Amino acid sequence: PVFTRKSHTDVNYLACASKLLETPSLFYPQFATHNALTVASIIELAGDTPFEFQRLYGMGQKLYDQIVKDYPVRVYAPVGRHKDLLAYLIRRLLENGANTSFVNLLMDRDRSLDELLRNPIVRARKSRGKMSKKIPLPIDLYGDDRHNSRGVEFGYAYQSKRLLEETKPFLDRGLERPKDNTVEEADKAMQMAGEAFAKWDAASIDQRAACLDRAAELLEERRDHLLALCVLEGKKTYSDGIAEVREAADFCRYYAARAREMFPPSTLTGPTGESNTLSLSGRGVYVCISPWNFPLAIFVGQVVAALVAGNTVVAKPAEQTPAIAEAAVKLLYEAGVPEDVLHLVFGDGESIGAHLVSHPKTAGVAFTGSTGAAKAIQRAQAASDGPIIPLIAETGGQNCMMIDSSALLEQATDDIILSAFGSAGQRCSALRVLYVQEDIADSLIKMIKGAMDELTIGWAGDLSTDVGPVIDKEAQGNLQKHIERLKKEAKDWYSATVSDKVRLSDTFVVPHMFEISDIDEMGGEHFGPILHIIRYSGKKRNEVIDRINGTGYGLTFGLQSRVQQQQEAILPRIHAGNMYVNRNMTGAVVGVQPFGGEGLSGTGPKAGGPYYLLRFAAERTLTINTAAIGGNIELLS
Repeated sequence: PVFTRKSHTDVNYLACASKLLETPSLFYPQFATHNALTVASIIELAGDTPFEFQRLYGMGQKLYDQIVKDYPVRVYAPVGRHKDLLAYLIRRLLENGANTSFVNLLMDRDRSLDELLRNPIVRARKSRGKMSKKIPLPIDLYGDDRHNSRGVEFGYAYQSKRLLEETKPFLDRGLERPKDNTVEEADKAMQMAGEAFAKWDAASIDQRAACLDRAAELLEERRDHLLALCVLEGKKTYSDGIAEVREAADFCRYYAARAREMFPPSTLTGPTGESNTLSLSGRGVYVCISPWNFPLAIFVGQVVAALVAGNTVVAKPAEQTPAIAEAAVKLLYEAGVPEDVLHLVFGDGESIGAHLVSHPKTAGVAFTGSTGAAKAIQRAQAASDGPIIPLIAETGGQNCMMIDSSALLEQATDDIILSAFGSAGQRCSALRVLYVQEDIADSLIKMIKGAMDELTIGWAGDLSTDVGPVIDKEAQGNLQKHIERLKKEAKDWYSATVSDKVRLSDTFVVPHMFEISDIDEMGGEHFGPILHIIRYSGKKRNEVIDRINGTGYGLTFGLQSRVQQQQEAILPRIHAGNMYVNRNMTGAVVGVQPFGGEGLSGTGPKAGGPYYLLRFAAERTLTINTAAIGGNIELLS
């Protein structure tokens, strides 16, 4: 357990020590501490029970000089190379330098002996066992702005068991996929949405935002049904499905909060004798086209952003995941969104999608998908004789990570595996190209291979699965072609270990790693569990940056380096919308890491960010000559 007060941690330590000392037939307790009060407490608790103390070489010597004659003391020291020990030594330094550390408090000359040796049980009773108010509960992470979405702790067996039990009925029920609509039906949806616009735009911002707040509650209430749909239709693992529902709920609450903050009219300062007001209103009918890789979160995020800004919406989900979108729309109706305000149209992008984006009633387009499709929408808009309308496009990326020789390889390996193979590599933010400084390349590649062997590849509905299938046969076929080509052309390659049953069933693509010489060898973006590795010399760091920027994409970028000067030299030169240092490079959180790219990776503004709603709104300025009534009443005050 992690406690939010030092006194609670100390009490827990003593409670655990007491348990160990009660069963000498099973345990030989060893207590590592540099805290004099803890040492005294252990001696008191132990009585005649055998045990030993331990201390780190170079620390606590004066303390243990007082007791070494009466009690066994083991002195230990870390042994290894500098790069292996640095993280450990820094952790020790941070612990001893903490404000509540006994070692740190001991050096404070203003600290009285009574205060230093105060019993932690007394301190804990003073706080009545309550957690520190300075560290909020997860639901209160964002303070008064909004609630955080509810998650699942898979490490708790009872939570995992309950989740499986609650989703099973929905998994057993299977899928009922809706039929595609005709072009005529799409036209009817556009017509009805256009007729409903004026009334919806005139509704108060509180009324529209309340629908989003209620939708967030319903998303969490119906989590098990939505999660089952994500597994069955989206082929998502349980952890990815939970994240999908959470992100959708976060979008609802975040955009509701931003709308209440931004959409009330604002009075602008100007000359006396006139009033100037800036207001935001809807644009009309927004067409929202969402992808299959985030069939709930991105679908909901686009739709509710357009709705809360005062637009009516015609939404077209990806043809692979219509049932998830249908469930989401029913939920939004239940949350209070009128049925004539939000319309759902099914069909493929080439016919239905193309028709909607070029429709004369379309006032704006929100699109997430391939760069090629986004450019096609741009061309269709340019060829239209209608109004100039906004396009919000979030597209793909040739996402890279650089790892220099100072990186902690164990941490880097974990981050690489999650970034490249999580969600079967089907995230637009996923790691595609790993640039590794040649000094550490052999060691890191060996660790990546070992980590790949530990991946569990299987059915998305199995809690133990790390990598599930890709979305469909077409995606599988394209990825397999790329794999077979690189097996012949790459310097080296490696694949995860899986059973023949997995290889032959469903649409699985085995995670692969290829070592190549240049990023151009990839031949485009490959949306799956395939990692490409390129070695580089530290002297050619700037050339690597130029090669990354030269792709034209700019979605995500990762850097693993423990040298601040390296970070300061690299990050300002990278053209990417989301950059991550010493962590994985996927899983952007709404309102915390607004997500979106630049260049070939999208237009902006960032989804889940403070400027996103503005692209859905029309700005209007109202100026009134207040002196026209015969005088300036402001001068009378």
